[in-house]
Amino acid sequence: MVQLLAARYDSFMTRPHIAFATIAAGGGHVATARAMAQAIAAAYPDQFDLTISDLMQDLGFTAEDARHKAQWRWMLAHPWTARSGQRLIDAFPAVTRRVLRRSLDEVAKAAAQHFQAQPPALIVANHGFLTVALTRSRRRYGLSTPVLTFATEPLDASALWAEPEADQFAVPSRPVLNDLVRLGVSADKIDVVGYPVQQAFLRPLSQAEARACLGLPERFTCLVSLGGEGVGANAVAVVRTLLALPQTPQVVVIAGRNEALAGTLRAFASSQLAVRGFVDNMADYLAACDLVIGKAGPASVMEALAVGRPLLVTGYAGLNEVKLLRFLVTRGLGHEVRDLASLSALVRGYQASPHRLEAVAASCRQLELAGMTARLASYLQQAATRGFPAERSRQGGLA
Repeated sequence: MVQLLAARYDSFMTRPHIAFATIAAGGGHVATARAMAQAIAAAYPDQFDLTISDLMQDLGFTAEDARHKAQWRWMLAHPWTARSGQRLIDAFPAVTRRVLRRSLDEVAKAAAQHFQAQPPALIVANHGFLTVALTRSRRRYGLSTPVLTFATEPLDASALWAEPEADQFAVPSRPVLNDLVRLGVSADKIDVVGYPVQQAFLRPLSQAEARACLGLPERFTCLVSLGGEGVGANAVAVVRTLLALPQTPQVVVIAGRNEALAGTLRAFASSQLAVRGFVDNMADYLAACDLVIGKAGPASVMEALAVGRPLLVTGYAGLNEVKLLRFLVTRGLGHEVRDLASLSALVRGYQASPHRLEAVAASCRQLELAGMTARLASYLQQAATRGFPAERSRQGGLA
């Protein structure tokens, strides 16, 4: 018995470790890190040690990390700056790389020391800053663990990701591959694998079950989703418009970390309005609703599509979100809301024609997000145990 327990202990201690390195700016980076970790745990139970780290913060760069996150919140509130900034850095990718390498050099040193103590089998970075920093750790400071970059944008990559010296990239779609190649990354380092979604969104409750679980009435429901930071989408005007519809829907607002907005909306005191702050059961809210209204944040959009809900996009920040909006419109999975009158018309249209909801759900299923997530788990399993595949993958991602 003692020998058996010892063998089990030794097996546990020798399991390959996959370290997911991310930055919690917004919610998309953390969401994909969790999705990949959950996919591996589901496909290969008890075979890997899996950790997720908000790396810059965890390495002690708290001031730099806080500045970056504050800057991102400001850009979300002023979307034109995100789009203009991307155009600028993409126009001069070599300059962008030099600036990032210099500014992240101390992070690179600290990361090399941190991971060398107990080297993981694989590090997965899903933020452009960390791709640059960890590549520098590999090339200059002795980090021995291979680093895979997962580019989190579904249909777009900026110069922040385009580090030519990086070990390997896994990307959600062919357009991301094309952008990285255009910005200086060799195509021989890039595999198209797909976009991962957390397990709760791939196996949601039925609509009736979700409504019962959340205490929501059995009626047409609009979910106003504002992302983790709760900014954008002109939420107050959107909610007023929805509550003024002839057939007033149930309106549920997820205000994220924006406590001021949540307080403003709660003052409406309408029986048709439910306001929530930051939630960790977003899959249940998506399952309970009929329509999702909000900003075109990549993780939020892909999670809604995994549950099979149409999106009415009231705002977008970076160029990545512009491309995602075009994808939704082209596929018939969503609509751009140009003004409050069009919002009202779109919601009334879905209320009058419930069959349109099922048509969108059917189109969402054709995206095969569950299949993409499983393929990415298989890809990571191979990378951690046998190394990066010799043959490049060009299939299996978003079209």
